[in-house]
Amino acid sequence: MLNHIKNALLLITGIVLLVSLPAPASPTPDNAEDPLVRETGWGQACARGMLKFYEGKVDIAMISGGELPALGPMPKVGEVPDWENLKDLDFVLIKISGADLLTALERSAKYMPRKNANLLHIQGLTVFCEKAEKTNMVKSATIGAKPIVPSETYRIATTKFLGEGGGALVGLKSLELVTKEPHSLIRQIRFLFFPRGKISAPKPSYIFPPTKDA
Repeated sequence: MLNHIKNALLLITGIVLLVSLPAPASPTPDNAEDPLVRETGWGQACARGMLKFYEGKVDIAMISGGELPALGPMPKVGEVPDWENLKDLDFVLIKISGADLLTALERSAKYMPRKNANLLHIQGLTVFCEKAEKTNMVKSATIGAKPIVPSETYRIATTKFLGEGGGALVGLKSLELVTKEPHSLIRQIRFLFFPRGKISAPKPSYIFPPTKDA
């Protein structure tokens, strides 16, 4: 009889301990900060530096996800990055039609959340998307509260690679390079984040309607 009681107490104690154990932490997805899959704090910091430099002279700023891996190890949210990695990254000012800008944004959002080197990490712009079978479509985009008008011209701070018609901007006929000499992003980023700022969490620029499961 005593043995049965002891066994019952041990079983109850084991159950209590099991229930009281903290749940295992959710694993961080491998692509949580993959610049080819979604915007990152690092990419947005670079775009913010370009936007700050041309403050009041441009509408938005952007850098392609395909350019970021070449800048060294991807700094995560809360980390102080090695800004020296930006020493070879130059940026420029361009002009482009609203129609071509929407085309570039569609190329950017097309495969989210799959890998896409043309994914643009942006500042100053909100892109409203919808699912279209296995890809995505851009329904509209706004700068502030104003929608992008296809017939209007927009001024953009961007990397030299994109400004010369690379990545998501390839083949866009309205693209005009305004800057004669590119600017060094490392100089601007040092000024913006002085003394040495940490990477902030990215703010979503691509907005999708909630899914049925949400």
